[in-house]
Amino acid sequence: MNLGEIRTLLIERSGRADLVVTVVGNADNGANFFIQSGQRTLDRLVGINKSWARSFKDMAIGDYYSTFKGCRAIKGVWFSNSDGRVKIEKVSLEEMRELYGETPADITNGFPLHYCITPLRTYPDDDDIIIDYFVGSKLSIADTSDYEYTGIIVLPPTDKVALIEVLGLFYSPPLTVDSDESSWSVNHPELLLMAALYHIEVSYRNTEGANDWMNAIKLELDGIDKDQVESDIAGVTQIEG
Repeated sequence: MNLGEIRTLLIERSGRADLVVTVVGNADNGANFFIQSGQRTLDRLVGINKSWARSFKDMAIGDYYSTFKGCRAIKGVWFSNSDGRVKIEKVSLEEMRELYGETPADITNGFPLHYCITPLRTYPDDDDIIIDYFVGSKLSIADTSDYEYTGIIVLPPTDKVALIEVLGLFYSPPLTVDSDESSWSVNHPELLLMAALYHIEVSYRNTEGANDWMNAIKLELDGIDKDQVESDIAGVTQIEG
Protein backbone atom coordinates (compact mmCIF):
# COMPACT_ATOMS: atom_id res chain seq x y z
CA MET A 1 0.00 0.00 0.00
CA ASN A 2 1.09 3.58 -0.52
CA LEU A 3 0.74 6.65 1.69
CA GLY A 4 -2.58 7.72 0.18
CA GLU A 5 -4.11 4.29 0.82
CA ILE A 6 -2.77 4.13 4.37
CA ARG A 7 -4.17 7.60 5.07
CA THR A 8 -7.65 6.60 3.81
CA LEU A 9 -7.64 3.57 6.13
CA LEU A 10 -6.42 5.69 9.04
CA ILE A 11 -9.37 8.05 8.66
CA GLU A 12 -11.80 5.15 8.46
CA ARG A 13 -10.39 3.44 11.57
CA SER A 14 -9.88 6.55 13.67
CA GLY A 15 -12.99 8.49 12.64
CA ARG A 16 -10.78 11.59 12.43
CA ALA A 17 -12.17 13.08 9.21
CA ASP A 18 -10.64 16.39 10.27
CA LEU A 19 -7.20 14.98 9.46
CA VAL A 20 -7.94 15.13 5.72
CA VAL A 21 -9.60 17.55 3.32
CA THR A 22 -12.48 15.49 1.97
CA VAL A 23 -13.48 17.98 -0.73
CA VAL A 24 -10.14 17.48 -2.48
CA GLY A 25 -9.91 13.70 -2.34
CA ASN A 26 -8.81 13.15 1.24
CA ALA A 27 -5.77 15.39 0.91
CA ASP A 28 -3.59 15.50 3.99
CA ASN A 29 -4.61 17.81 6.80
CA GLY A 30 -2.53 16.31 9.60
CA ALA A 31 -2.93 12.56 9.03
CA ASN A 32 0.50 12.20 7.43
CA PHE A 33 2.14 13.42 10.62
CA PHE A 34 0.75 10.46 12.58
CA ILE A 35 1.70 8.01 9.82
CA GLN A 36 5.27 9.34 9.72
CA SER A 37 5.49 9.19 13.51
CA GLY A 38 4.20 5.63 13.47
CA GLN A 39 6.74 4.54 10.88
CA ARG A 40 9.65 5.95 12.85
CA THR A 41 8.37 4.22 15.99
CA LEU A 42 8.30 0.90 14.14
CA ASP A 43 11.83 1.48 12.87
CA ARG A 44 13.06 1.96 16.43
CA LEU A 45 11.12 -0.95 17.89
CA VAL A 46 12.47 -3.74 15.75
CA GLY A 47 15.70 -4.44 13.89
CA ILE A 48 14.18 -6.23 10.91
CA ASN A 49 16.41 -6.78 7.91
CA LYS A 50 14.85 -3.82 6.08
CA SER A 51 16.37 -1.51 8.70
CA TRP A 52 19.81 -2.35 7.37
CA ALA A 53 21.00 -0.29 4.43
CA ARG A 54 24.14 0.91 2.67
CA SER A 55 24.73 4.54 1.84
CA PHE A 56 27.17 5.28 -0.99
CA LYS A 57 28.80 8.65 -1.61
CA ASP A 58 31.35 9.67 -4.23
CA MET A 59 34.54 11.26 -2.97
CA ALA A 60 36.75 13.61 -4.96
CA ILE A 61 40.51 13.93 -4.49
CA GLY A 62 41.14 15.68 -1.17
CA ASP A 63 37.75 14.85 0.37
CA TYR A 64 37.83 13.94 4.05
CA TYR A 65 34.19 13.72 5.19
CA SER A 66 30.80 12.38 4.22
CA THR A 67 27.29 13.25 5.44
CA PHE A 68 24.10 11.27 4.99
CA LYS A 69 20.49 11.36 6.13
CA GLY A 70 18.29 9.05 8.16
CA CYS A 71 21.00 7.00 9.88
CA ARG A 72 20.20 5.44 13.25
CA ALA A 73 23.50 3.64 13.82
CA ILE A 74 26.71 3.14 11.82
CA LYS A 75 27.96 -0.45 11.76
CA GLY A 76 30.86 -0.22 9.35
CA VAL A 77 32.57 1.95 6.73
CA TRP A 78 34.33 0.79 3.56
CA PHE A 79 36.48 2.79 1.17
CA SER A 80 36.91 1.89 -2.48
CA ASN A 81 39.10 3.28 -5.26
CA SER A 82 41.10 1.87 -8.15
CA ASP A 83 43.41 0.16 -5.65
CA GLY A 84 40.60 -1.91 -4.11
CA ARG A 85 37.98 -1.96 -1.36
CA VAL A 86 38.97 -1.87 2.32
CA LYS A 87 37.04 -1.68 5.58
CA ILE A 88 38.48 1.26 7.49
CA GLU A 89 39.04 1.39 11.23
CA LYS A 90 36.74 3.31 13.55
CA VAL A 91 38.32 5.63 16.11
CA SER A 92 36.92 8.30 18.39
CA LEU A 93 37.01 11.96 17.40
CA GLU A 94 39.70 12.62 20.03
CA GLU A 95 41.77 9.70 18.76
CA MET A 96 41.45 11.06 15.21
CA ARG A 97 42.80 14.44 16.34
CA GLU A 98 45.67 12.76 18.15
CA LEU A 99 46.52 10.55 15.16
CA TYR A 100 46.66 13.36 12.62
CA GLY A 101 47.04 16.60 14.58
CA GLU A 102 46.65 18.88 11.57
CA THR A 103 43.77 20.32 9.63
CA PRO A 104 42.81 18.02 6.72
CA ALA A 105 44.07 20.56 4.18
CA ASP A 106 47.57 20.11 5.63
CA ILE A 107 47.50 16.30 5.71
CA THR A 108 49.07 14.44 2.80
CA ASN A 109 46.40 12.74 0.70
CA GLY A 110 46.38 8.95 0.67
CA PHE A 111 44.20 5.90 1.14
CA PRO A 112 41.91 6.62 4.15
CA LEU A 113 42.70 4.41 7.13
CA HIS A 114 40.41 5.74 9.87
CA TYR A 115 36.96 7.17 10.33
CA CYS A 116 35.16 8.77 13.22
CA ILE A 117 31.62 9.93 13.82
CA THR A 118 31.47 13.68 14.33
CA PRO A 119 28.68 15.82 15.79
CA LEU A 120 27.29 18.29 13.27
CA ARG A 121 25.23 20.56 15.47
CA THR A 122 26.50 23.76 17.01
CA TYR A 123 24.88 25.88 19.67
CA PRO A 124 23.50 28.39 18.91
CA ASP A 125 22.40 26.72 15.69
CA ASP A 126 24.44 27.71 12.66
CA ASP A 127 23.29 28.10 9.07
CA ASP A 128 26.10 25.78 7.97
CA ILE A 129 26.83 22.20 8.92
CA ILE A 130 29.93 22.17 11.10
CA ILE A 131 31.97 19.07 10.34
CA ASP A 132 34.32 19.76 13.23
CA TYR A 133 36.54 22.29 14.92
CA PHE A 134 39.48 20.10 14.00
CA VAL A 135 42.62 21.13 15.90
CA GLY A 136 41.31 24.69 16.04
CA SER A 137 40.09 25.04 12.45
CA LYS A 138 36.40 25.26 11.60
CA LEU A 139 35.47 22.71 8.94
CA SER A 140 32.04 23.44 7.52
CA ILE A 141 29.82 22.96 4.48
CA ALA A 142 26.94 25.14 3.39
CA ASP A 143 23.55 23.60 4.07
CA THR A 144 20.20 24.68 5.38
CA SER A 145 19.94 22.23 8.28
CA ASP A 146 22.05 19.68 10.13
CA TYR A 147 19.17 17.99 11.95
CA GLU A 148 18.67 15.12 9.50
CA TYR A 149 22.35 14.37 8.94
CA THR A 150 24.98 12.09 10.39
CA GLY A 151 28.58 12.92 9.58
CA ILE A 152 31.88 11.06 9.50
CA ILE A 153 35.45 12.24 9.02
CA VAL A 154 37.77 9.93 7.03
CA LEU A 155 41.53 10.47 7.08
CA PRO A 156 43.89 10.86 5.44
CA PRO A 157 42.01 12.71 2.70
CA THR A 158 41.66 10.55 -0.38
CA ASP A 159 44.30 10.84 -3.09
CA LYS A 160 42.03 9.35 -5.80
CA VAL A 161 38.44 9.59 -6.92
CA ALA A 162 36.73 7.06 -4.67
CA LEU A 163 33.55 5.73 -3.11
CA ILE A 164 32.68 5.71 0.59
CA GLU A 165 30.23 3.02 1.72
CA VAL A 166 28.44 3.18 5.06
CA LEU A 167 26.59 0.14 6.42
CA GLY A 168 24.12 0.84 9.20
CA LEU A 169 20.60 1.02 10.49
CA PHE A 170 18.58 3.63 8.66
CA TYR A 171 15.09 4.98 9.09
CA SER A 172 12.60 3.99 6.43
CA PRO A 173 12.26 6.58 3.67
CA PRO A 174 9.74 9.26 4.67
CA LEU A 175 6.30 9.03 3.07
CA THR A 176 5.63 12.49 1.68
CA VAL A 177 3.50 12.14 -1.46
CA ASP A 178 0.52 9.85 -1.85
CA SER A 179 2.30 7.41 -4.17
CA ASP A 180 5.24 6.91 -1.76
CA GLU A 181 5.83 3.42 -0.34
CA SER A 182 8.13 1.97 2.30
CA SER A 183 8.92 -1.50 3.59
CA TRP A 184 6.31 -1.00 6.30
CA SER A 185 3.55 0.25 4.00
CA VAL A 186 4.13 -2.55 1.47
CA ASN A 187 4.92 -5.54 3.69
CA HIS A 188 3.14 -4.67 6.94
CA PRO A 189 0.49 -1.99 6.25
CA GLU A 190 -1.59 -3.16 9.20
CA LEU A 191 1.32 -2.48 11.54
CA LEU A 192 1.90 0.98 10.10
CA LEU A 193 -1.79 1.70 10.59
CA MET A 194 -1.61 0.48 14.21
CA ALA A 195 1.42 2.67 14.88
CA ALA A 196 -0.33 5.74 13.44
CA LEU A 197 -3.39 5.02 15.60
CA TYR A 198 -1.10 4.64 18.61
CA HIS A 199 0.25 8.15 18.05
CA ILE A 200 -3.26 9.54 17.73
CA GLU A 201 -4.08 8.06 21.16
CA VAL A 202 -0.87 9.55 22.55
CA SER A 203 -1.98 12.96 21.25
CA TYR A 204 -5.21 12.53 23.22
CA ARG A 205 -3.10 11.70 26.30
CA ASN A 206 -5.16 8.50 26.45
CA THR A 207 -2.75 6.19 28.27
CA GLU A 208 -5.03 3.16 28.21
CA GLY A 209 -5.77 3.45 24.51
CA ALA A 210 -2.11 4.04 23.66
CA ASN A 211 -1.03 1.05 25.74
CA ASP A 212 -3.59 -1.17 24.03
CA TRP A 213 -2.24 -0.23 20.61
CA MET A 214 1.37 -0.68 21.72
CA ASN A 215 0.63 -4.15 23.09
CA ALA A 216 -0.97 -5.10 19.78
CA ILE A 217 2.00 -3.69 17.87
CA LYS A 218 4.53 -5.60 19.97
CA LEU A 219 2.56 -8.83 19.49
CA GLU A 220 2.76 -8.42 15.71
CA LEU A 221 6.43 -7.44 15.84
CA ASP A 222 7.19 -10.55 17.85
CA GLY A 223 5.93 -12.62 14.93
CA ILE A 224 8.13 -10.69 12.51
CA ASP A 225 11.15 -11.22 14.77
CA LYS A 226 10.46 -14.97 14.82
CA ASP A 227 10.28 -15.04 11.03
CA GLN A 228 13.62 -13.24 10.89
CA VAL A 229 15.20 -15.76 13.27
CA GLU A 230 13.99 -18.60 11.05
CA SER A 231 15.60 -16.90 8.06
CA ASP A 232 18.85 -16.31 9.95
CA ILE A 233 19.23 -19.93 11.08
CA ALA A 234 18.23 -21.49 7.74
CA GLY A 235 21.02 -23.83 6.67
CA VAL A 236 22.78 -23.71 10.05
CA THR A 237 23.31 -27.31 11.19
CA GLN A 238 25.85 -26.89 13.98
CA ILE A 239 26.21 -24.51 16.89
CA GLU A 240 29.77 -23.42 17.43
CA GLY A 241 31.08 -23.96 20.94
